[in-house]
Amino acid sequence: MMKAFSILLMGSVIAHAELRVATDFEGGNAEVVVLDQAAGRLRIMPELREGRGWPCWWFMRLDGTKPGQAITLEVQAQTRPFRPGMVLSAAWCQPDQAVFSHDGKVWQQTAKVERTAEKVAVYHVQTEGPSVWLAWGPPFVPATAEAVLSEAKSALGDEAERFELAKTRLGRPVNGIRIGKADAPRQVWVNARQHAWEAGGAWVGRGFVEWLASAEAKDLRTRCCVHFIPIMDVDNVALGAGGKEALPQDHNRDWSDTPFHPEVAAAQKRITEIQASRGLDVFMDLHNPSAGDRAPYFFGPFGFERMTGLQRENYQRWIELAAAHLSGPLKVEPKYRFATYVKTEEERGRMSSGWARAHGGEGTISITLETAWNTPESTMENYMLVGRQLGRALNAYLKEPRH
Repeated sequence: MMKAFSILLMGSVIAHAELRVATDFEGGNAEVVVLDQAAGRLRIMPELREGRGWPCWWFMRLDGTKPGQAITLEVQAQTRPFRPGMVLSAAWCQPDQAVFSHDGKVWQQTAKVERTAEKVAVYHVQTEGPSVWLAWGPPFVPATAEAVLSEAKSALGDEAERFELAKTRLGRPVNGIRIGKADAPRQVWVNARQHAWEAGGAWVGRGFVEWLASAEAKDLRTRCCVHFIPIMDVDNVALGAGGKEALPQDHNRDWSDTPFHPEVAAAQKRITEIQASRGLDVFMDLHNPSAGDRAPYFFGPFGFERMTGLQRENYQRWIELAAAHLSGPLKVEPKYRFATYVKTEEERGRMSSGWARAHGGEGTISITLETAWNTPESTMENYMLVGRQLGRALNAYLKEPRH
């Protein structure tokens, strides 16, 4: 009789379990505005991390759910300014499709968002168990980066070397990997996540590295050394902050003669050494663009139309090869765009692509890939496919001897 009573009591507790929001993990971020237990309705906004950039990223776990329970998630913009007098537009935190997971590992998109007149985004999810993970996009946190680097090193053995680029200002390691021989005749630098919220860029990077570690890339590894950093802004990724327009400046505006971030200074030092010893062929920065950009594209160099000779030839050859290889579902635009929103030469020089262009050689190309995040095709799997396609484009580009 006591056993039957205990089972009944346990069932009663489960049936009346309260919904709880958890963010106490890498990348976690959500400020609860409303939690309606009876209706299964949760409203959040991205929590503001003071001085740490745009409040656009959100990632949480909702505990206390029941199998088959319908959850309504509402997302509104953060109401407080992230910089004096600057409140971020709702567009940055309200993707057309958010993502959810029943185990925190496999992510799928929600149905298309519903938008209210009050600029609130509404997503509907049906749960399968006692918890459901909800996020702006598929999370890629420092633990994910560690797994990617470890797997690549394990697959490649002596063909790869892991390294710590630097420690962040909060003491976290910024890790990378070298694939190919350090003294290879062709040299490539690729980094991702200079803006912490742009998780899609890191998934592109994962696909890129996994392709580099594959049998298909064996020939490339014999003639090229790729230096890869999966997350530059480790602190803000770990804290669930946006990073963009952080104070005193974000990572992609920090490439000056006196960087604020130790990892930027360390990247500059390594790239300078590569250029001095072997020559840098390609610098590439992986990002995500604005909500309205529905296809990937490359930012090219200012003055491209006026370029002549080897520089013009190399940039033109790259965009043609990229357009041929990045063929979909996230198909890249066949022409460069230019960061015209950056108004001064001084600021352009502090962007990583501008710095690398100025500190490379005549044959160096310095480009930024912006992979669209606000489409039904912007999934973890398709981001990684872009990365594999990027690797094939790089292979084709480097088959032509350096001039």
